[in-house]
Amino acid sequence: MKTNPGIEAVRTLASLGYQFTLAGETIKAKYYGNGKPDPDTVRALLETVKAHKPDVLTYLNKPAPQERILTCADCHNFEPNNGSNPRQGWGKCLKRARGRFGCATACAEAFSQEEASHAYPQH
Repeated sequence: MKTNPGIEAVRTLASLGYQFTLAGETIKAKYYGNGKPDPDTVRALLETVKAHKPDVLTYLNKPAPQERILTCADCHNFEPNNGSNPRQGWGKCLKRARGRFGCATACAEAFSQEEASHAYPQH
């Protein structure tokens, strides 16, 4: 699937240090980055944003996806206790060989990027 050029321009400008705000149908871009970006490049990107304004407005109005914080209960090395709330209650980390709460933030060693992406399947 090909990405809209206006949306790509917004992403590129954001990577350069620009932040966008909306005031009704007006898109405002403000630079917060370090140094000075190339004015010709920025001008061309802003023209692309203007040329694809309806799609850019839709894109910028979308809520950001909710951040997922992985917990010990998400890890295959966690053995929960059979209590009233096993995902949050006390259990045992088989990797660390010690007790942990299921709601504790997962350790970096327990999750590779691939494991983390499968811990919360996308619907």
